[in-house]
Amino acid sequence: MIEYIFLILFFIIVIIELYGESKDNTKIFYASKPLAMPLLILFYIFGVINGVGVERIDWLIVVALIGGMTGDILLMLKNQEKWFLFGMIGFLINQIFYIISFFIGVGDITTFNIWALFLFSPVILIIAFTVPRFIKKTEDLKIPVLVYMGAILLMHVATVVRIAAIQEISTIFIYFGSILFVFSDSILAMIKWEGEFKHGRLINLTTYFLAQFYITLGALFMALL
Repeated sequence: MIEYIFLILFFIIVIIELYGESKDNTKIFYASKPLAMPLLILFYIFGVINGVGVERIDWLIVVALIGGMTGDILLMLKNQEKWFLFGMIGFLINQIFYIISFFIGVGDITTFNIWALFLFSPVILIIAFTVPRFIKKTEDLKIPVLVYMGAILLMHVATVVRIAAIQEISTIFIYFGSILFVFSDSILAMIKWEGEFKHGRLINLTTYFLAQFYITLGALFMALL
């Protein structure tokens, strides 16, 4: 039961954060953003514990979420140019541990079905539309950006392999979350190197938190199987 309390609090905090962003109220934004990911972590941990026991917790998922939380906090700090690279490292940790967890969960990779190649279509379209618009402007950060892009794309590949091999509701949630993650990061990159656009940050934040939620929900369902 307590996991649902954490989940409700998570969405309340996210809504408050989105409100603060929409009103350009930095006090609300800075007070709420650090709270969202810890609540999502608690939702996952207690959801697994109450469902099947602490031994079924995938600690790779927990570490991944902590990496995302660290990235969130670092990108909030003043002098964002200084902390942006460190925030990217936090999110890189997020992706690396997702990748490990997802590939471990696949089991027999030979069960991959060729039809699953079509599942790459949404991300291919996102990349084709956004990356050419900002990649040349990354300058000194080009290599870190390319490394991170490689990691998040590998994370998405892992979700496609997993959904093709397992085909459970849990893998559908994780796959959908990975698409939202790629989309969210693409929007963030465009904002940073192309400039602000209407509702850009709201779109970025909304898709980011939904991405983390769907991946966490899928991981929880996987643990409960």
